Amino acid sequence: SHQSSAARCSCRGISKEYPKSHRSMAEQELRQRKPAAAEADKPAAPGAAVKQPPKRLEFSREKEAERWTKLISSASESAPPAAVPYLKMMAPVLSAVLVGLHMALPLILSAAAAVDKFFQVVPAQLLVAVFGALICFFGGMYPATIAAMEAWQQAGGRRAYENARDLYIEFKRVMHKSAEDDLKDEDGDGIADVDQISGKELFMRKAHIALTTCDPDKLNGAIQGIYTGWVGVIAVLKIQFAKTIALGSAIGDFLYSPALRVATPVLVHLIPEDYHRWIPSLVLYVCKSIALSIAWYVQRVISAFHSAIRGGLLCSRGVLNFMNSRGIIDFNDTESYLDEIVGWSLAAAGFYFQFMMGFSMPFPFNLLLWPFGVAEWYIVWTVSS
Repeated sequence: SHQSSAARCSCRGISKEYPKSHRSMAEQELRQRKPAAAEADKPAAPGAAVKQPPKRLEFSREKEAERWTKLISSASESAPPAAVPYLKMMAPVLSAVLVGLHMALPLILSAAAAVDKFFQVVPAQLLVAVFGALICFFGGMYPATIAAMEAWQQAGGRRAYENARDLYIEFKRVMHKSAEDDLKDEDGDGIADVDQISGKELFMRKAHIALTTCDPDKLNGAIQGIYTGWVGVIAVLKIQFAKTIALGSAIGDFLYSPALRVATPVLVHLIPEDYHRWIPSLVLYVCKSIALSIAWYVQRVISAFHSAIRGGLLCSRGVLNFMNSRGIIDFNDTESYLDEIVGWSLAAAGFYFQFMMGFSMPFPFNLLLWPFGVAEWYIVWTVSS
């Protein structure tokens, strides 16, 4: 039949066995289609309106900061009325910090993974030697941070690392979904939908994405594991630095009375009369801060001396034991004095280095190691509070 032959034509092309009349009809149809295709390929006439393709929205740090500012401003409305203006004022700063953290998190996780890989590959004796060298030359500069790392390792550092990794994976999933949502333009006007809604609507929209994307069991387990480990670290540090805290408190109490007598006549002329009742508290806080700074400086000197000896011996024994395991030298740390000679020499060099640096990281290394400085300040503040 004609219909079956037409079906064969559409599937296999026009064959020699196909009837002439039907071939001529197909050729005529193709001739009619060619002018339309040629018209479509022709350039547009001058002055004619050209149909533009829809705009493709891209990620922008500025737009991301604006959305975070809108979210923080909307969330601050549920805060106490007295704090709302300050929260809205701080919203741009907080949004910039959050965007920076979002961009830095992959680098931090990559660095942590590289350190973990390094620990797995390097022999145990060399790890001991590297750790000993670090605390020998830098133990007095970051005493609280090094103590926290040791306590963290004892409190289950490997498990805490896995919890932090799970938390980052969940955060990454949420941010990926949020980034896809930021690029949605359902009305096709070239402006993202999230930039056309109010702060409250944006907050509810992002909260819905977070709640529907996260795994609640994994999220709860990760937060609980990290918090438990951190509480254990703080408990250990409070016991370890109890003498430092007591010394700071004693120095603060000693400074308070004379400082109040000297500062009050000056502050009454500098502070409005309505705020004069805050003068004793202000003087007390300043005295406590100065006292804690003195106490922690004394602790840095003590930690530098102790860590130099401990780190020097760890480094020397680690290197010598590694060389003995490779057959380079014949060494037995229970019979030989070589580890003590090398260790005490390193200890003297480490303490002298820290003393010459004023028990603080020199420039420009303090800029490179600023995360450790921030961690040191936060741990000291947390332990002393």
